Amino acid sequence: MIVEQLPLLEDLPFTAQVILSRALFLLFTVFLIVVIRRIIKMILIRPIRRWGERVPHLNPYLILNTMMLPMRFLAIALAIGISGEIFSVGDSIDAFISNVARTFLILTFLVAAYRVIDLLMPSSVHLSDITGIEMEERLIPFLRTAVKLIIIVLGVFIVLGEWDYDITGLIAGFGLGGLALSLAAQDTAANLFGFMALVSDNPFNVGEFIITPDAEGIVEHVGLRTTRIRRLDQAVIYVPNSRMANSSIINWSRLEKRRLDYTLTVTYSTSAGEMRVLLHRLREMLKSQEKVDPDSVVVYFMDFGDSALNVLVRCFIHITDWGEFQAEKERLHLEVMQIVNDLGLDFAFPSMSLYVENIPPVSAPEDVIAPRLSRRERALKEGRIVEEPRRAKTSDDPEENITGQQDEDDDPNA
Repeated sequence: MIVEQLPLLEDLPFTAQVILSRALFLLFTVFLIVVIRRIIKMILIRPIRRWGERVPHLNPYLILNTMMLPMRFLAIALAIGISGEIFSVGDSIDAFISNVARTFLILTFLVAAYRVIDLLMPSSVHLSDITGIEMEERLIPFLRTAVKLIIIVLGVFIVLGEWDYDITGLIAGFGLGGLALSLAAQDTAANLFGFMALVSDNPFNVGEFIITPDAEGIVEHVGLRTTRIRRLDQAVIYVPNSRMANSSIINWSRLEKRRLDYTLTVTYSTSAGEMRVLLHRLREMLKSQEKVDPDSVVVYFMDFGDSALNVLVRCFIHITDWGEFQAEKERLHLEVMQIVNDLGLDFAFPSMSLYVENIPPVSAPEDVIAPRLSRRERALKEGRIVEEPRRAKTSDDPEENITGQQDEDDDPNA
């Protein structure tokens, strides 16, 4: 011990020497902490300020505030290490002091890395300006939390290993626990990774109209587990992010222009000259429109249809909004109708002409013989009531006809 080398204290008892050496160790350590901390400040403050002035979106005082705690741990580690080398207070105590110094040194780098994460990743803009890495803003909080968790877990393993703890069992326990958790929350983990894939790839944003195999509508919310889509009939569909990430997505809201494509049909009574004039006017009309891409105009007499002459009309319109596109398409259709009417042409529609040969002659109807009616039947037919005279019943009369039918024939000429 260094106390034994002092002439004035070498006659003290061993216990007093140990206590005195430990007290001197503590006092010297505190003194070194103060001195080393000031030296570190003098060495690091000026370079950090210069670096903060060169890098945009970085405040030098914010950098200094971030690095203050790691510098304190570094001063403590250096002071304890130097004091342990100067004051030898026993083998076991020396080993303990060495472990403490190394622990504080490890904490210095871990705390610095932990706090630098907040400094570098407050937003995607800061991350891009400092590191040049482009990342979606919504992914920053999850990435920042994941990196911090990794730093904490590594720090715990490194410190435990420094104190000669067997971390093999701990690592195996973490592995088994992680396996059980992953099996139990397989769908949740798949949806979480699906969310990260959707955020990083950014195939759509909230408010855009998309079409997927599972849903079609406007995106209202992208959560950790599901994506909420409102259909055109106002029904809401919740699609798991894992399925969204693995399916094809059509995003209609990111169109740069929309296509107008249809077939115009005119009747076969149209002559070749009228067809040439029609094609010319259609091309000139479309190319003169402000919102129509003139290089995309396609107007051709395509083919002879079953009941019409088919004209292909195709162009691109620099409108992305669906409602505005429908209004512009309506206006162009009216222009086309006006051109067809001005030329005296007619639109064709599916029709069929039927030609019949060798029509058989139609025979004249034969004279219809009117049926012979009795006087009573004629009266009934004309709506008159005829009463027959009654006579007294004799024994020679036949039995009464209970059915009311007439047995003897009436005189048709009566």
